[in-house]
Amino acid sequence: MTDPGLDIFELALACYRAPLSHQDRLAAAAPLPPDMTRLLWLANGSPETLESAIRQTGAKVDELCAAARFLVQQLCFARDASLYRVLGLEPGATVQQLKEHHRLLMRLFHPDRTGGEGWTDHFASRVNEAWTVLSRPQSRVAYDARRSQSPSRVIVPVATRPTESPPVTPVHPPGRRRRLSVRCRARAAAPRRWLPGLVLGGFALAAVLAVWGIYETRPQAAAPTGPALVAGPVATEPESFADSADRSAIAALLTAPDWQALGQRERHARQQASDSRAAQEHMEQTRRERLAADEALLEQMRVERTRLEEQLRAEQLRAERIWSERLVAEQAKLERLKAEQAQAEQARSERLVAGQAKLEELQAEQASAERLAEALRTEREQAERTRLGRVRPEPVRQAEPAGESRLAAAPDAGAPTIQELDELIGRYADAYRRGDLDRLMALFAADARGKEGVDLDRIRRDYGTLFGAHWIRRMQLHDLRWAYNGGSASAVGRYEVWLRRRDTGASIQLAGTIRFAVSKRDGQPSIVAIDYDWPGH
Repeated sequence: MTDPGLDIFELALACYRAPLSHQDRLAAAAPLPPDMTRLLWLANGSPETLESAIRQTGAKVDELCAAARFLVQQLCFARDASLYRVLGLEPGATVQQLKEHHRLLMRLFHPDRTGGEGWTDHFASRVNEAWTVLSRPQSRVAYDARRSQSPSRVIVPVATRPTESPPVTPVHPPGRRRRLSVRCRARAAAPRRWLPGLVLGGFALAAVLAVWGIYETRPQAAAPTGPALVAGPVATEPESFADSADRSAIAALLTAPDWQALGQRERHARQQASDSRAAQEHMEQTRRERLAADEALLEQMRVERTRLEEQLRAEQLRAERIWSERLVAEQAKLERLKAEQAQAEQARSERLVAGQAKLEELQAEQASAERLAEALRTEREQAERTRLGRVRPEPVRQAEPAGESRLAAAPDAGAPTIQELDELIGRYADAYRRGDLDRLMALFAADARGKEGVDLDRIRRDYGTLFGAHWIRRMQLHDLRWAYNGGSASAVGRYEVWLRRRDTGASIQLAGTIRFAVSKRDGQPSIVAIDYDWPGH
């Protein structure tokens, strides 16, 4: 017994490899598998169905196709198969299912696809016959009615052997075309084989009937009366003559043919020949109609193929257009990136030029600071010589540059020298211009006091706030006059600062008075007090 849970692909392979072991599934009374549509697609070599079958069963392509064709032939084309079974469907199938199965079966068994006439040619005839009957509502209703009268099978009327009466031509319903299969054509050709025996039998039957008729119609002799018995010899002679005459007549009838019966049988034979020719012409007409239907189907397939090719070309053109548009978009994007890169290069070049200009400016300021430092060294040397009484001090120039100072009194021993004071103020101005908070705060003593007596932490926060909100463009100190008070020195001068806000880029120029107090801590001069005039304070 076959496992009823087998898939249609597994069932096809099992029946193909061992058909005798699966006769219960191949019998005409067995129900059709539920997946006949997939079986037909597999038999036609559908790539998607083949891929699914190979993945499921692991069999080769040739074996799967051959197994599917074998199972279709065994299930659909049994001798007594109904028209529904020929199409591989159940009686409740829809018109769309009938159409799809007819198309798949014709693709499988059409003579143009199988290479001409062959043993499967009658499969195509049966498929066309089933489609012709079931695709029309009236003929399908009539066919279902006949099937309901005989549930086991549909009996197709076949011409029987004629006896004495001419055959009766079957009457078909109006509008229904008669479709004959190869089996019906073989039955229609049978009378031609029976014709000689039929004629001879007719002749023998006619002769027997003639003899029997003569014998029954012969007059009977009357019973002799008394006088007749007396004249025995006279009465005996006529009776003997009559008997001899009857015997001669019967002999004549037996030897002479019954031309009327022969003519009747000849007319019957001609009628049979005419009916045979009519049936042959009908079969030829049916064949021509079937051929025309097949040609129409082939033309429809050609038109469908042309439509699919045009659709494929349209899809290819659309894909090429989309690809071209994407290519143009990518090229435009590449051009935009190149332009942005060029702009970035230009901006970098401009920044580089601006940096070089700023570097040159800084170099110029450094050269000016070096000249000022040289002048300060000369002045300090002169001041030292004046202090030692070697030479008189030269008059101090007015409006000296930043870092220049005036000595108000001679320092005590251990007080910072004028050179150390100038170097301290120079480092202060340089750290201020750079915005270097750590370097700037390193110049202050730990107990330094700022404006209004604030401590070192407040001084650091004030400078941090200033440097965080502004760029220091320039800073100049001038007119510093140093005065010594014991071991410390103090000075009062002017400052000028050029700032630029970091958020808005606005330029600001400030000026005012600044005061320093410097003393030596651990041998190094440090700022112990600072005070300045600042707007808003």
